[in-house]
Amino acid sequence: MKRIGCIFLLISMAAGAVRAESPREVLSEAARAFDEAALRQKDDNAKPAPVRKWMKTIRLAFDNPGAMPSLVDRTRQAIKVEATEAGLAVVDVERSDATMNYKVLFDENGLTGDAGSCFGSFWWNNGSEITRAELRINPVRIRDIDRCIYHEPMHTLGFGSHPHAAFSVLSYVYKAQRTPTPLDIHLLHTLYDARMTPGLKPAPASQLACRILGERLASSAADIDAVCRDRKGPTPAS
Repeated sequence: MKRIGCIFLLISMAAGAVRAESPREVLSEAARAFDEAALRQKDDNAKPAPVRKWMKTIRLAFDNPGAMPSLVDRTRQAIKVEATEAGLAVVDVERSDATMNYKVLFDENGLTGDAGSCFGSFWWNNGSEITRAELRINPVRIRDIDRCIYHEPMHTLGFGSHPHAAFSVLSYVYKAQRTPTPLDIHLLHTLYDARMTPGLKPAPASQLACRILGERLASSAADIDAVCRDRKGPTPAS
């Protein structure tokens, strides 16, 4: 993962060479990306959402590994790469195991018959702790399968929406991005920071996430205070 991070740090630095952003702008954009990805329901419903995250071991099973055996290990590794950044343990179990809480399916028809799509879903309890997830990988997407197996698991870890303006594997603007960027790593560490408790409401979660991101980005105290103190979370749909 260090190698991936270094590669995409260089890419992001090269992209930033066109217009140098100030440290305050970098923090502001990272904070907005967190709000858009973690603190709203989905793109077409910007209703603010509380923090939702896993608080227990992921018990991973493949429902139909025989449908695409060549993708089993690649998908498992992608899930584990992101879960590791989040500080989550992943245990492989059989699909018949009653303790399984994360299911992967290879599905050419997509979730709703939308051929060509991949889909990551998660469910949470009254305390906003994620209790189970499902990842549908469409093998028809073989040309950009890496994007599927890194983009969708981000959703299953608690990022229900897309920060399109951000340089992230979650963005649809940067469709060519197929693996996690340095920002994605920061987002994972921020959501799974011990201070970010499940159920934390959008406004305080937004302010806290911004401050955690400021720590990770080595932002100045003045920049952190200016960017973070009045954050309200994602803008509700009008």
